[in-house]
Amino acid sequence: MRRLYMLTAATAIAATTGCSVSNDFTPVAGNTGEEIFSNACIDCHAPQDGYIFDISSEKANVETLSTIISKGEMLMPAFPNIQGAELTAISEFVIAKNRPEAADESDTTEASE
Repeated sequence: MRRLYMLTAATAIAATTGCSVSNDFTPVAGNTGEEIFSNACIDCHAPQDGYIFDISSEKANVETLSTIISKGEMLMPAFPNIQGAELTAISEFVIAKNRPEAADESDTTEASE
């Protein structure tokens, strides 16, 4: 039982360490979101089926993504040196490459005859 507890604790610590890690990447002024992504993000976020991200609609906005990029989240490190226009550009790029949410089948109804 003690072993299971220690393993669970170690996993929890490993899962949250990204929040305390900071990446010192600094984009060149005027870089596009795609250029910033290619230099700072591609190692962890590889495209699949033309999309890179699968972000909920609640998080898929510039303000929320800018906070996540700046401060980090879960395993993702913080990128405090991405600021201003470059932060907006990478946030907009992330939204553009986000996989659209599948239509909720429970919201669709068939016409009754």
